[in-house]
Amino acid sequence: MHIPCRGLRIGLDHSDCDLPFLSHAHSDHTSGVKKHKKIISSPETLELSGIPAELASHDGATMLPAGHILGARQLLLDCDGERAVYSGDISLKPNIFGMKAEVPSCDRLIMEATYGDPAYLFPPMEDVHRMVAEWVKANPTSNLVIGCYELGKSQEMIKILNECGTAPIVTEKTESFCSVYEKYGIKLDRIVVGTEEAEEAMTHPFVSILPMGKAKRYFAYRLAEAFERPTLCAVATGWALHYRFDSDMAFPLSDHADFNDLVHYVEQSGAKHVEFFCGDGSRVLDAVKAKSGAILNS
Repeated sequence: MHIPCRGLRIGLDHSDCDLPFLSHAHSDHTSGVKKHKKIISSPETLELSGIPAELASHDGATMLPAGHILGARQLLLDCDGERAVYSGDISLKPNIFGMKAEVPSCDRLIMEATYGDPAYLFPPMEDVHRMVAEWVKANPTSNLVIGCYELGKSQEMIKILNECGTAPIVTEKTESFCSVYEKYGIKLDRIVVGTEEAEEAMTHPFVSILPMGKAKRYFAYRLAEAFERPTLCAVATGWALHYRFDSDMAFPLSDHADFNDLVHYVEQSGAKHVEFFCGDGSRVLDAVKAKSGAILNS
């Protein structure tokens, strides 16, 4: 997808354009722009993505905070008398680092709808953090494995664990992202697998953050056999509200906007033309129309 703006086609996390905008560094967004030599993006996003491109700008294009993960941005385009906004992935509520999205006014809005279902209303972040802390405190004699996406969610979980006095063991890939977070001023206390520090930590019950695919009971069972101590596993994802996982615990920790946040965003933006990606936003529009009587096109 792209938007014409002042003589150029601006790509929206997409390569079919003259100049791409990269909203953030998750792989489902970076794959479309890797071949471009110049990209509109934040320096944090380019560093996290590993794309060897130059940062670019364009008249009429302004980046705004998106929340979600380090470096995530929205794109506002003032072109030909129309103000358009592409949200990328957004989180309106501040995460543990204080990152949150701005809501700009616009005529046309292209926004994510990952959780565009009214069933997805996330609990307050503080409640989820408390759930994690209580689970760790309740299992002092067990190894604890928490499944998280390695960029974004893992760094949030590390900080949550740090605040309850725990430095988790992390993979080398997660460590590579953590080092970028620290470069931009976010302190994260963790232990990298394979180091002497990790070997020492694993002589006692430990907490580890692993990719989502590893946080399953069969893997916890293998760890229990290897370390000869009980091992429990958990996952951290917004989908935990309504999906079952092969784990002992599931924390509804999301770095996306929930249904009410999406409705609020559309209302506050004042957009009359709304398009959605990464989900079905029809019920979001229905809710906005029911609340305000606004006439919206999709």
